Amino acid sequence: MAQCSLSANITSAMTTDPALPTWEYTISFIWDTGSVNGLSHLDLIIDPLAQACLCADMELALFFVEPAGESLGEGGCTVQWGTEVGCVGDPSIPGVTGTILKWEPLRGGPCELDVAGTVSLVFYSDHDPYPIDADAIALVDKFALNYCFGTVTGVFPALACDSVPNETGTWGGLMGLYL
Repeated sequence: MAQCSLSANITSAMTTDPALPTWEYTISFIWDTGSVNGLSHLDLIIDPLAQACLCADMELALFFVEPAGESLGEGGCTVQWGTEVGCVGDPSIPGVTGTILKWEPLRGGPCELDVAGTVSLVFYSDHDPYPIDADAIALVDKFALNYCFGTVTGVFPALACDSVPNETGTWGGLMGLYL
């Protein structure tokens, strides 16, 4: 059996639409299930160690559009993706607890995801982008009864619940070093 692989990168750009939050975040996934089973869904696990990011934090800080994006499915058909915030992790994957962002095909489409592929999906926030802390955000995909953990790089909205690293110390302490 081949090895599965999963990676993602998140970029940001300021929006020009006054009806949307300030920042558009694009998460670009690359997956290969390494099996005959097509992909079921993708999860971004927010703060898996400390579990300080509550569902309410995510629901207030992030804005989603539907569809979040499109990709090619089996046989070249088009798959439209939806996004949801998961408050209790992903019960279909052992050990994935806490708050997650879950992307999966929208219901009602006849198109199935392939065993390998790419997709770029968007979400929005008024929170400025900040470099991702590898200990604070994780990535997992689900296919049949299997799953694969992967790496995520780039930026994520800077939230008070520590999904990105923060500096220790105070502004006064920093000024004291130079004065």
